[in-house]
Amino acid sequence: MKRLFSILILLASVYACSSDSQDLRETNFSPTVDNNGWSFPIGLINGTGRPFPLAMDPVLFPVENIEFISDDMLVAVVNMEGETKIYPYNYLGRFESVNDNIGDISYSMTYCPITQSALVMNRDFRNFNFKLRASGYLLNDNVILWDEASESYWSQMLVQSIKGPYKGEYNETFNFVEMPWKTARENFPEAMVFSNTSLSVNNSVTTSSKTNTPKGDLVFGIIGEELEKNNNLFIYHFDDFENGTVLYTPIISGVKTIVVGDKKYHYIASYINDS
Repeated sequence: MKRLFSILILLASVYACSSDSQDLRETNFSPTVDNNGWSFPIGLINGTGRPFPLAMDPVLFPVENIEFISDDMLVAVVNMEGETKIYPYNYLGRFESVNDNIGDISYSMTYCPITQSALVMNRDFRNFNFKLRASGYLLNDNVILWDEASESYWSQMLVQSIKGPYKGEYNETFNFVEMPWKTARENFPEAMVFSNTSLSVNNSVTTSSKTNTPKGDLVFGIIGEELEKNNNLFIYHFDDFENGTVLYTPIISGVKTIVVGDKKYHYIASYINDS
């Protein structure tokens, strides 16, 4: 059984990711309009345009050394090559993108406080290694990531470049599981944890640590590879997993998929079932 790399794993607020006058469905997820270099109508792009500080190679700390995190605080748990790292959302909100590595795998752990959505994006694209930071721009209130060296802008919710030399291209994502700190602490005692002291930044740069109240219910969304053709979008609510550990077996873009979750422990994950 494979981890579901080819399908976007995004925890998002349905209502927070839509505009009052126009939403992404009207663009059919297929950029056709050019507005100042953006592949979406300029009316969907907002924000200050002031980039957040670059967060690179954080120093993480053992679980046992982490204090002052409430049991119900949500965290992202990343496990690759036998190593586990934990990223509490309230600390990620200061940067919205943290560039890290596990072994030879380079990734950016991203978090958008407005839509309360997280993603693990591969930083190795073609033969280029991105250093992603929050650009200060938003697409439908969702963070747009920026790599300064390539001058490319990437939508978190679409995992797609929407401005720059790679415009219209998609990037790879890695799996993570969202859960409360208590669940993560008890199940991954050997993990390393990102905290508010993991990085030192220039204090002259304005950052945000606010976690906004979502405008709609948080859901787990899986976007199939053929979304442009047939709206192949699957959405799960935590109420779908209220009877202990629940397993679903949808077919997504023609691929047998397993979706497993548990409302009590606040996690949902998906995998390709190739066995």
